[in-house]
Amino acid sequence: MFDDLIPMLICRDVQESVRFYCDVLGFRVRDRMDDVGNSGWASIECGRVALMLASPTYVPSAPLVDGRHPQAIYYFYPRDLDSVRRRVVDAGWAASEIEERFYGMREFEVVDPSGHVLCFGQDLEPSEPASGAGAAESTSR
Repeated sequence: MFDDLIPMLICRDVQESVRFYCDVLGFRVRDRMDDVGNSGWASIECGRVALMLASPTYVPSAPLVDGRHPQAIYYFYPRDLDSVRRRVVDAGWAASEIEERFYGMREFEVVDPSGHVLCFGQDLEPSEPASGAGAAESTSR
């Protein structure tokens, strides 16, 4: 039914957000329109992760909820959590400490220039590929 999902983040300043995602997190710009809305629009990607960044006036009427644009937590699964956090902090951004969660993840959070909460997580123990007859049973539940 669906082929993909690419979140569109409403950003106070798209150009500032592009710099953050590209310079700090290693995204690259796939497409952009700097002359739409009050600060542009951009499509960015890093590996299999894609985002669209849009100024509030890019869409006809971006709704405000309690004085701000709707928020969600965007969850990223990096290959090396420690190096991503180090890169964020080295670039001057505030990031929470990496914490081990009861549900088996190591995580940290950072807030992007427009107030979007980004959570980065990595399994505490790497998953092992399933094999044998028992694996078929466990994956079919």
